[in-house]
Amino acid sequence: MLAHQGNLALLHTFEVAARHLSFTRAADELHLTQGAVSQRIRQLENHLGFRLFLRMTRRLALTEEGQRLLATLTRSLRRINDEIEDIRDKDLRGTLTVGIAPTLGLQWLIPRLPRFQQRWPGLNLMLRVRAGAVDFNEERVDLAIYYGATPSPDLHREPLMSERLLPVCAPAYAAQFNLLEDPDRLADVCFIHASESSDVQGLFSEWRIWCEQSGMALPIEQRHYGFNHYLMAVQAAKQGMGVVMGRECLVKPLLESGELIAPCGPVVPAGRDYALIYPQENRERPRFRAFSDWLHEEIAMAI
Repeated sequence: MLAHQGNLALLHTFEVAARHLSFTRAADELHLTQGAVSQRIRQLENHLGFRLFLRMTRRLALTEEGQRLLATLTRSLRRINDEIEDIRDKDLRGTLTVGIAPTLGLQWLIPRLPRFQQRWPGLNLMLRVRAGAVDFNEERVDLAIYYGATPSPDLHREPLMSERLLPVCAPAYAAQFNLLEDPDRLADVCFIHASESSDVQGLFSEWRIWCEQSGMALPIEQRHYGFNHYLMAVQAAKQGMGVVMGRECLVKPLLESGELIAPCGPVVPAGRDYALIYPQENRERPRFRAFSDWLHEEIAMAI
């Protein structure tokens, strides 16, 4: 019977006035005049059919009915606040759907995910693999991590880490062409190209970037293999099929294990970075912030 929006406002006014036992202080808290507070209380009393306050010369006191109503309101407000907190907590117990390029997911994210799981054991993650940029209007994805993501006015973009490029291959392949002693032999190799997450720049783009910055003119389009899945390109290099342009963030574990080596040439900036992107309206949602904060912590640990 009191669920009407106007009646809820009257109940709120009563709760504030009963807490202060003063219409003046209630008016200050509610940004109303004292007369408006008094009028609301009279309106509520008329609606309920009983008095809530004893109006004495210099002070107010609650009637027995007013005390009972205040106790009920206090319990109800506490339950509402508890429910709000529970909803917030459940936001971290729901499911977060993350779009990610396959190799970035396999080589960089998954080895770190156990730490996220330990921190937020109730939050489910659904990874959706896409080699290209995600369309938030068409796909059920909450946020995405991509390489070279194009800025968009309706999307929030958080840069995560920059990328660098270096040629890498299997140790046996480097020995076959004597690349460690004679870097000029790089012109004789089979060039492996990967366009995962960089389709807009074309298959040969990363080798071109490296050649421009290293000052080496190489026949990168003559003898080559191309893949739109970066892990396949890396696997081809591991099998001794040629030299792939390595993205340092992705090939670092393979260089550390010795499965691949960087036989020649400098490490150059790729001019692109990895970024976390999601719709602007979700910037302050707890699940999104938890994932974003964790990503930045992991990147800081790796530096």
